[in-house]
Amino acid sequence: MQNYLDSSSPKSNLIIKHSLNLVFKKIETVFFIFLCIICLITSKLNREINNKINNSFISISRPVVKIISFPINTSIDVFVNFNKLIIAKKENVQLKEELFKLQNYYLTTLAIHQENKELRNALNFVKSKTENYKIARLIGMSHQAFNQKILIDSGLNRNIKEGQIITGNRGVIGRVAEVFEDKSRIMLLTDTNSRIPIIASRTRNRGILAGNNNGLMEILYLPKNHQIALGDKIFTSSDGDVVPPGLLVGIVRKIDKNFVYITGVEDINSLNIVSIIDY
Repeated sequence: MQNYLDSSSPKSNLIIKHSLNLVFKKIETVFFIFLCIICLITSKLNREINNKINNSFISISRPVVKIISFPINTSIDVFVNFNKLIIAKKENVQLKEELFKLQNYYLTTLAIHQENKELRNALNFVKSKTENYKIARLIGMSHQAFNQKILIDSGLNRNIKEGQIITGNRGVIGRVAEVFEDKSRIMLLTDTNSRIPIIASRTRNRGILAGNNNGLMEILYLPKNHQIALGDKIFTSSDGDVVPPGLLVGIVRKIDKNFVYITGVEDINSLNIVSIIDY
């Protein structure tokens, strides 16, 4: 008994501390209950105080919520951006494929447009001269030392005949030399074996145009007093009734005494479409 009453003993000190703690906890509990009751009563009686308390709580809690939610929002953004990146890569591959297809379509369209333009030019030229013509495509070319010929994709299958005149977009380029089943060989005007009757547009002098395997073609059998000048246009004539008259052949480029040389009006290397005139 004396030990319990003796305040200097360790056990007595523990008992006293425990008792005091219990007392303080009870007081603290009662205080908080009392404070809650006062807050409830005050909130019921005065709305303004309640709003201030709510605003204060929100002001204090907002930064805390931001700090807590920052890692979560960042993780969500990273996931969403990664997913968008995957989708963008797939779309990029699809766009590349579509771009490749569009480029092919564009090139095809350009080729068709150019071919259509050449066909229009050829049709407009031969239609004014004759209604009996066929359109063919140039499929081969031969520039050798002693002959200059081209191949077209029409032959016996389209009733092509030897001797028929071949024109480009502006004028005559040659005649049919050989005919096969599905193609024909064309002798160009520049070939050394080529001979066609011609007439000068201004002076009306007649002659025979002969090729010599280069760009200049010579007019044979002209009269000595001819009045042909540089720049005069040369057309086919009806002499011999072997070619249709009035087709443009070339332009006079050189005159050496009685020798007259002309160049053709067509660039063979740029031709794709030709016309075969039936006469």
